Amino acid sequence: MRFLIISLACVLPMSFIHAGGKDLDLTIRKRTPFDTPDKKTDYKVETLTRVWAPKETAVIVIDMWDTHHCYNAVVRVNEMAPRMNEVLEKCRAMGMTIIHAPSSCMDAYKDHPGRIRAQDAPRAKNLPKDIGVWCHMIDNEKKGKYPLDASDGGCDSDPVEQEKHKQALIKMGRKPGSPWLAQIAVLKMHDIDIVSDKGDEIWNVLEARKINNVIILGVHTNMCVLGRPFGLRQMAKNGKNVVLVRDMTDTMYNPKMAPYVNHYKGTELIIEHIEKFVCPTITSDQIIGGKTFKFKADPN
Repeated sequence: MRFLIISLACVLPMSFIHAGGKDLDLTIRKRTPFDTPDKKTDYKVETLTRVWAPKETAVIVIDMWDTHHCYNAVVRVNEMAPRMNEVLEKCRAMGMTIIHAPSSCMDAYKDHPGRIRAQDAPRAKNLPKDIGVWCHMIDNEKKGKYPLDASDGGCDSDPVEQEKHKQALIKMGRKPGSPWLAQIAVLKMHDIDIVSDKGDEIWNVLEARKINNVIILGVHTNMCVLGRPFGLRQMAKNGKNVVLVRDMTDTMYNPKMAPYVNHYKGTELIIEHIEKFVCPTITSDQIIGGKTFKFKADPN
């Protein structure tokens, strides 16, 4: 498949521009269909500029747990987390709302001001009827073929290392299948942040703060990041300007499953799928500078 690269400068209405303070200048990437000479559908890569006011923007951190049932997933989260915390600190300092969403871990934060704030947010008048449930697919995705087979669970760990990890979890008193109890400590959780793993609570917060722009990062792209009640699909189908930070995520994909590519290529394929059918993407360097993040083991 071939791609055309097109750069477009978009003129935004003044309502997108924040009066006072520093705005967030983004270059978003999406993939747009076009007909080839032989009447087949191909996709061109488009880059477009966006200017977002920080007060109208939220960052949702999805399932960056303190541990995971898959050893390699833990290794990659540990490697990515320091860079992700830099992104969150910068976004917070700019005035964006930071929402921590470590699913099934709310007991650890029951007394946190951000947890109480999420629960106390006024019910939104436009609360989507299915915002509290997992979203497995949006209509636009029916136009393409889902690129990864993760029916085996997606864990790509070496069997010996995986067994060691399982035994370590048991020794810690954790359930090997679902050992997470909190968000990874590297990601600082400030009192002004929001803490929730419920789609309706998060939607209420967004509406109460008049937030239409949503930046999503975390794991795992082909599962929780796409499907959670506060994930990419729900935000996109319900009208938010949502983007994925494509270098601040990872997949649950085992190269022994179709399409039989290395793990990191699998992540690239699901990101392409998202850019075609769900929402655009950005990179972390647009927020904190430097180079885009890349896992040390990524050969691509």
